[in-house]
Amino acid sequence: MEILTARVALAPSSSTLLNIDEQSQIGGARRCAVELAHTRGLSPDAIGRLAIAVTELATNIIRHAGRGVIVLRALRSESSPVVEVLALDNGPGIPDVRRAMRDGFSTSGTAGEGLGGVQRLADMFEIYSQRGNGTALVARVGDRPRSLARTGQESSLEDRVGVVCVPLRGETECGDAWHIVAGRQSVSVLLVDGLGHGPDAAATAAIATTLFPRLAKGPPQATLVQLSEAMRASRGAALSVAVIDEAARLTRFSGVGNVDGRVLADGRTEHLIPQNGIVGHAMPTVQQSNVPWPARARLVMHSDGIASRWRLDGYPGLTTAHPALVAGVIYRDFRRDRDDATVLVLADASAEERIPT
Repeated sequence: MEILTARVALAPSSSTLLNIDEQSQIGGARRCAVELAHTRGLSPDAIGRLAIAVTELATNIIRHAGRGVIVLRALRSESSPVVEVLALDNGPGIPDVRRAMRDGFSTSGTAGEGLGGVQRLADMFEIYSQRGNGTALVARVGDRPRSLARTGQESSLEDRVGVVCVPLRGETECGDAWHIVAGRQSVSVLLVDGLGHGPDAAATAAIATTLFPRLAKGPPQATLVQLSEAMRASRGAALSVAVIDEAARLTRFSGVGNVDGRVLADGRTEHLIPQNGIVGHAMPTVQQSNVPWPARARLVMHSDGIASRWRLDGYPGLTTAHPALVAGVIYRDFRRDRDDATVLVLADASAEERIPT
C-alpha cells in the first residue's frame, strides 16, 4: 500500500447493530441500510446495490445459520462515501467457500446466487468461514468505480481499519468512541470508554475525540495528560492511545482504565496494558510502553465490552484477513452484553494486498 503523504483523520462513528433471527427482520435491515446510505449521500446506484446486498446477506443468515447480526458502518474518509456491511453468524460455516461463491451453487434449494451476487455488487468483498464455527463477511458499497476498487491500485487509511462500535442494547448513544489520525510516517489511535453508558458516557467520550486531532502528534502519555485535564468536569473515562511509528517500526502506548491493546505479528502477541485509574479524575503518573511494530503487524484495541480472554489461535488465517473481519469475529465471539462494546483493528501499511475470495 502507498505511504500516506498528508495528515488524514478517520472521524469517530458508532456502528448500527441489527439482529437477524427471523424472516421479518430482513426488510428492516434493508431499510436501515438504505436510510444510512441516504444520510451519507450515496448515489441512487450505490443505494440500490447496497439494498440488494443487505437483503441477500440477511437472507443467507436466516437460511444457513438461523440467526446472526448485521453491523452497518458509514466510512468517513476523503474518498467518496461508503457503507460497510458486516454479516456475522455462529452457524455451521461454509465447507467450501470457493464452491459456495459460484453462481448456481446452493445448500438450501435456492438459485444459489446470493454470495456471488453480493461480490459483484460490492466495491470490496471478503469472507472468513470455519466449519462448525460460523461465518463472517464484509462488503463495502459506495460510489467509486468498482473496477478501480477491485484492482488494488487505490489504497487508503480506511482499507487498513476495521471497527465495531455499538451501544449497550436498549441505548441509542454509545459511550465508547474512537479516532484515528495518520501522517506521513505515523498513525495515532484513540479509543475511549466513557464511564457507564448512555448519553452522559457518550458526551464524555466526545470530549476526547474532539480534542484528539490537535494532540495526536505528541507522545501518547502527554496526550493522555492533556485529555484528562479537559475531562475533569465529566464523569471520567477509560482511555488508551497508541502511536504507530512506521519509520522506527515501533508502537508507543499509554492507557488508563480498561481499554486494552495488543500487537499481533508473525504468530506472536505483544500486550499493551493500561494503568489503573480514571481519566479526568483518579489519574496515575502516566507511563509509556514501547513494543515493536513488525511488517504486516495488526493493532487490536478494545473496550471492556469485549472479554479480554480472546485469542486468535483457533481461527486459522484470520490474522491476515481484512481488519473488518478480524474486528467482526472478535466482537461476535467475545462480546459482553452488559456494556457498550468496541473493537478496533489497524493493519500495517506494508500488509500484502489480499485477493478477495
